[in-house]
Amino acid sequence: MTAVVRAAALACALIAQTAAAEEITLREAVAEALSRHPSLVAANATRDEAAGRLAEAHAGWFPRAEAAAVSTRSNNPVFVFGSLLEQGRFAQQHFDPAFLNDPAALRNDRLSVTIRYALFDQFRRLDSMLQARNGVEQASGGVDEASQRLRLDVMSRFFALGLAHERLEVTRESVKASEAQAAAIREKLAEGLVVESDLLSTEVQLAADRQQTIAAEGDLAIARAALAIALQRPISADLSTASSTLESELPEIELESAIARGLERRGEMRGARLSRSNADLQIRTARGALLPRLDLYANWGASGSTFRHRNSDTTAGAVMSIDVFDGGKFARVTQARAAAAAAHAATDLTRDRIKMEIIAAYHHTHSARERVAVAARASEQAGAAAEMIHDRYENGLTTITEHLRAQAALLRARLDLLAARYDYFTGYAELLRSTGGLNDVDLFS
Repeated sequence: MTAVVRAAALACALIAQTAAAEEITLREAVAEALSRHPSLVAANATRDEAAGRLAEAHAGWFPRAEAAAVSTRSNNPVFVFGSLLEQGRFAQQHFDPAFLNDPAALRNDRLSVTIRYALFDQFRRLDSMLQARNGVEQASGGVDEASQRLRLDVMSRFFALGLAHERLEVTRESVKASEAQAAAIREKLAEGLVVESDLLSTEVQLAADRQQTIAAEGDLAIARAALAIALQRPISADLSTASSTLESELPEIELESAIARGLERRGEMRGARLSRSNADLQIRTARGALLPRLDLYANWGASGSTFRHRNSDTTAGAVMSIDVFDGGKFARVTQARAAAAAAHAATDLTRDRIKMEIIAAYHHTHSARERVAVAARASEQAGAAAEMIHDRYENGLTTITEHLRAQAALLRARLDLLAARYDYFTGYAELLRSTGGLNDVDLFS
């Protein structure tokens, strides 16, 4: 029985290990985040809410119909007199002053249907519909902005996880090399070929390399958790990237064309323009309140002593009304003008901010591209220098200090190259996002 339990435990461990070694591609990660991330859920909900407001604004163009059923019993003389007329039961005896002054209680059941339509409502209905339509476009732009920001965030975390893996591998290789170096120094020290300070210096370098590895392990755990959170998975999910070398060359982007595309395509820019349009419409709405209003209405009603026995009547009419005095009208026009001026200024500010985002992303990407080239050459040179200095040290032509310094320089150069590649790819993705063009991840897959 014990053997069976052990075998089952071993099988479970193997299954868990296999499940933990999940590898995910960039396309899969982005698609998964886009399907359920809260930021995009909220953006879509905002768009649906705006669509609901537009549907409500469209409904304002239809007539309003109301139906009512009212049952009333009273001995109020006016009520009794009017109800008898509505029911079509008024007779000669009802002119008797005794009846008119002190009638018996009467029940009146009335059914009615009323239709109202605003033929001219001072532009409120039209402006409300146009503003709601702009709101839908703004919310759609918000969904686009949220999608691109989420795409960038997932890509950054995906590449950060790949970078953390590679940094850990580089530091582990450095630790292995330092351990081998320390072992060789110990043997030479035992043979009397080197002094003890050489061993101490090597041990110090080994300790520094191990600290780098420990830090890299922590960075890897953080990067893995960050990607898991972006994908709405448990933070304990053990993820690894399917491809994360970041060695491909990305096409050049010209700055002026990037700015032009960004001002044309960015959802934030479209939203600012639509807000400005809504503010201008609000001025017309405020001015429209100075005009007369024209409403049409029609009513069908039926009154009787019960709902089954009733006498019908119809009414139709038109009402033109105007506020003879409303001290707040001109104040509302002034407020609308001020709000429009603020919206126009906000549009200019949004344009300038988007320009600066594009300019900053462009130069960060450009500098990162150059850093990659410089770091690649530096890494090659550091590797060649480390080999030469190692040979010189083995032949007693240089000191252990110079040898260890060369090894440290090689490690630093390799890590710098990884960091430059990460900055280049994430910077390029940010440049695409700032121009409104980060619609997929094909360039980075």
